[in-house]
Amino acid sequence: MHQKRSVAALAGGALSAVALGGLLAAAPQAVAADVTCSANVYKRTFYKNTAFSGSPVRTDCDSAISQSWSGSPVAGVPSNDFGVRWSVTRDFGSGGPFTFTASATDGIRVYLDGVRKIDLWKGTGDTARSKGVNLTVPSGKHTLRVDHVNWTGAAKVTFTYTPRTSATYDKTKPLAPTGVKTAYATKSRKTTVSWSANKEMDLASYTLHRRAVGSSTWTKVTTTTARSYTDPLVNPDDRTPYYYEVRAKDKAGNTSSGSTDTIVRPLPVVTSLTGTYDKATGKVTLKWPLNTEPHFDHYTVHSNDKVDGSYKWVPLGTTKGSTWTTGPVTADGETRHYRVLVTNDSGTTTYNPDWLDATAPHELWLAIPDGIAPAEAPDLSVRSCAGGVQATATDYTPSPIRDFTGFEIERRAAGTGTWSVVLHKAYDPRLDPATATVCDPLPADGRTYEFRARTYDAAGNYSPYSGIRALTVAAG
Repeated sequence: MHQKRSVAALAGGALSAVALGGLLAAAPQAVAADVTCSANVYKRTFYKNTAFSGSPVRTDCDSAISQSWSGSPVAGVPSNDFGVRWSVTRDFGSGGPFTFTASATDGIRVYLDGVRKIDLWKGTGDTARSKGVNLTVPSGKHTLRVDHVNWTGAAKVTFTYTPRTSATYDKTKPLAPTGVKTAYATKSRKTTVSWSANKEMDLASYTLHRRAVGSSTWTKVTTTTARSYTDPLVNPDDRTPYYYEVRAKDKAGNTSSGSTDTIVRPLPVVTSLTGTYDKATGKVTLKWPLNTEPHFDHYTVHSNDKVDGSYKWVPLGTTKGSTWTTGPVTADGETRHYRVLVTNDSGTTTYNPDWLDATAPHELWLAIPDGIAPAEAPDLSVRSCAGGVQATATDYTPSPIRDFTGFEIERRAAGTGTWSVVLHKAYDPRLDPATATVCDPLPADGRTYEFRARTYDAAGNYSPYSGIRALTVAAG
């Protein structure tokens, strides 16, 4: 018998998938009974009865429902009293308003997730009739099923499902694009952004947006129907990291929310910097996380030092590692400043302003212990007091430049080697000169006692000792 067949280019007459969404359907193919069809392609089963009972005579895949049979549709199926069933489960993206259109001789029924939406079920001979319904399809995956029976004569059947793209009806925003990836080329200093195909059936275009980190303003880079774009933002001195996001737009003019923001850094960055000071060696050891970006090349370590009367960032050296040990640093109680910069494989280096930035993650402010003792010994005088010896330590350094916080006075019996602390006391800053005194109770035993004094600072450093002063306590 003669068999006629016409196949549409796409299930449901939807958009061209080459440009916009992976909807391209495979051509019908004859396959074994338990078949798996490509995405969005119908599974088709033939029955030699109109009750769809028993095992199907044949199962294959069909890209579109658009058939015309003048006799038996396939071997083993009669010319009259046969049934054909199509089914497909597909992702409708954000869903929205659709039109289902069916046309057939004899019987056709259309189901969405098992719920009948079109019912034309009576004999018509060779004359087809049609029906269209408008309905809203929820977002996500849904199953379509189309049943057709031919009682007598020619068998003609078509079915399409198409989105309603008029802004009057479609108020549903498309889903945001997913799978956004970025690739930064350091040689050209351009960023290529790519993303996955959108599931929408009424997609019109994508828009790519960019904003600098720290800014809240998005700039539209381009509108495209493709799924990748190379941003021609070129600036040899640009070290600004940018966020990119992609938005989808449908034919009704609805725009999705932005995709997950993806950051692009023209330069790898040092995300944290720590350091320790070794009192034994006087050296500072710096540490930071090792960068693994493919365009990383090396680090440069800087120290903020005084040069010709002003402080500047001075390079200490370069490394590809994540630690650096300086030369000996004077333990002066001051704060030292260090900075680690990154250079990429095109020779661009992290922005390095002259000033200090306490919030910069790649900058360290390290307090160095004070190892410098007060320079001068205090004066010391002794005389008798009630029940002992009065020792007085005095320092004549002007108060604005004093480098000590208190006095310490020690005593020993003449001819012995052991000194005892008889006073450890901060001085009264209101007095000038600075002084501290103590009446040291001693037995009236006729012995001679020696005293000495020194100053100390807040870090526990001591000045040289004063000269030794002696006094004999009269015997009682």
